[in-house]
Amino acid sequence: MTDLTKLNVSLTKHGAHKIALLLRKYDKDNILLHLENSEPGVNIELAQAKKNLSVSRRGGVVPDLWNDARQKGSETIDALVLVSIILSHHELIDAIRNSAARYRFAGTVKRAQLQNEKAYTNLAHTIEELGYSTEHSKDHIRYDFHKLFQIPGLHTLFEKLLRLKLVTAGWDESNSIIEESIRLKLHEVFSLGKKQFGTWLITGSLTPENGGTAKIEDHEFFSEADDDRPAGKFEFRSGHNTKKTGVTVASASTKPQTSTLLHNEIQNQMYESLVKKHGKGCVGTEVPTGDGTAIDIVVNTKDFCWFYEIKTDSSVRVCIRQAIPQLLEYAYWQGDNSRADKLIIVSPKALTPQAAAYLAFLKGQFKLNIYYEQFQIKQPKAEK
Repeated sequence: MTDLTKLNVSLTKHGAHKIALLLRKYDKDNILLHLENSEPGVNIELAQAKKNLSVSRRGGVVPDLWNDARQKGSETIDALVLVSIILSHHELIDAIRNSAARYRFAGTVKRAQLQNEKAYTNLAHTIEELGYSTEHSKDHIRYDFHKLFQIPGLHTLFEKLLRLKLVTAGWDESNSIIEESIRLKLHEVFSLGKKQFGTWLITGSLTPENGGTAKIEDHEFFSEADDDRPAGKFEFRSGHNTKKTGVTVASASTKPQTSTLLHNEIQNQMYESLVKKHGKGCVGTEVPTGDGTAIDIVVNTKDFCWFYEIKTDSSVRVCIRQAIPQLLEYAYWQGDNSRADKLIIVSPKALTPQAAAYLAFLKGQFKLNIYYEQFQIKQPKAEK
């Protein structure tokens, strides 16, 4: 029977996150040769590195998945190292799961949740250094895992890593990896629903399971919130992870359903369009608000900051109805107007006269800087 307490590694020895630095430079078969002082600032205990990398007990072989991560680049390396460190110790699993249980993708780990101050300091530093921290103090670390689920191909490496961790914990593989992970409540480590976790692990997409085109995060926005969550700080970050497009089949021990990924296509193409206008350093996607939510697209220049929310539902009215509360909360939840200069609803639908009059009324009556843009997908040119 799987026993997560079998997953343990030193929580007081510092530097495990620096495995990511070594993976950028060294092949998986050479990485264990460079743990101690062969690289500036890197001094990782061998036993700690082996457990975090899930090195086989027989033969001491570093799994191939780490070379696969190297081929995908630094962002994939950092994400997989973070996940591996968390899944290498049952106390870290519990700490993240307990902090994330009430909010999607994000949470706050408090100093008191871990066995001692050094264990907390090391976890907080790992989250910070690998790029997933939104706030870090001596008492707590706030994190946002949104971008984990936007890294192309990470789900396949995650599945391989998760399998190794579960086998280490005594899993006999008599059931599926999804079933066992859910039984152990590992989906809650990332604050995902059971079906959402399974869908992502299989398809790499967080597409809703009802076959709709809206994002899972949108459904959660209207059904889940944490009234005790402390206010956070919005910090713009540029960049974009190109998302899967076309049609995907989502299945997680339920009847497979197809879902068009129109939202992803618009976000991909719109990012490229805005970069051409404003520059790569001024455009970001899935930008955390600091309050546990993320903005589809942000354009941030020295003169202005614009928030975009993409909607792909069947009518302009529904798109507007869904987007307005999200944009208002992203911009004004903390009671000031310093975050955004414009709030922009994006849809593939043409604006109707009634919808245009409605938005004009909101702008005139309530002084809301809210706008609507139609974005039409550019189809690839057919080969001759």
